[in-house]
Amino acid sequence: MIDLHCHVLPGLDDGPGTMPEAIAMAATASAAGTSTMVATPHIDHHWRVRPEAIPQRAAALQAALDDEGVALQIIVGGEIALSRLVDLSAEQLRVVRLGDGPYLLIESPLDNAAGDFDAPLRRIRGRGESIVLAHPERSPLFQQQPQRLASLVEEGLLCSITSGSLRGDFGQLVRRFTIELLREGLVHNVASDSHDHLYRPPGLRDALEDLEDQLPGIAGQSEWLTRLAPAAILAGEHLPPRPALGAMIE
Repeated sequence: MIDLHCHVLPGLDDGPGTMPEAIAMAATASAAGTSTMVATPHIDHHWRVRPEAIPQRAAALQAALDDEGVALQIIVGGEIALSRLVDLSAEQLRVVRLGDGPYLLIESPLDNAAGDFDAPLRRIRGRGESIVLAHPERSPLFQQQPQRLASLVEEGLLCSITSGSLRGDFGQLVRRFTIELLREGLVHNVASDSHDHLYRPPGLRDALEDLEDQLPGIAGQSEWLTRLAPAAILAGEHLPPRPALGAMIE
């Protein structure tokens, strides 16, 4: 599986603080069936991560994993706050794109004061940028006005939900909304958004398969959501056809 969104690089943001902690997190991901993690540290005004520092940190972690025999590939990216996007140079944007593809992972707002989040997204999209929205299911803006998210998806934006949202880690409101997004076909990938190996651990597929009773057919989309679609995003290719959900149980 491919994890498009995680905070695995040590000492940059609210992910692991040390290299041993990062190795433990990576080993947990590998044991759960993940073969590739895209390291996406916060690119915002709080953590002030310098994009140019990310490749070096990723290379150091990859070397440590190779030394420890952890079979996991680390790819570079970033989780970009909309407010920071205007500050980034073309070279910095290149570094924080997901892998070698064209996509930018933009953080969905997690508070009620997001304002007109849609208009700047449309302006960025109008400049030819490809956008993946991180954890839209956790955004009060979209929870209260889901049509706004549906309209953005219709215009070509992609959605990456967090596996923990399906487990109920962020509450039942978020869980119910996440299930509804899956039901409506508005989800294009499931990522871990993991920050450590204990409290916000990596892991992708189990949360989907555990949902089969409530959303029949979702287990059949697991490969698409955790491997095929993420691979296409990293390569900048069209997403492959999505398997259909099974008949709903009343």
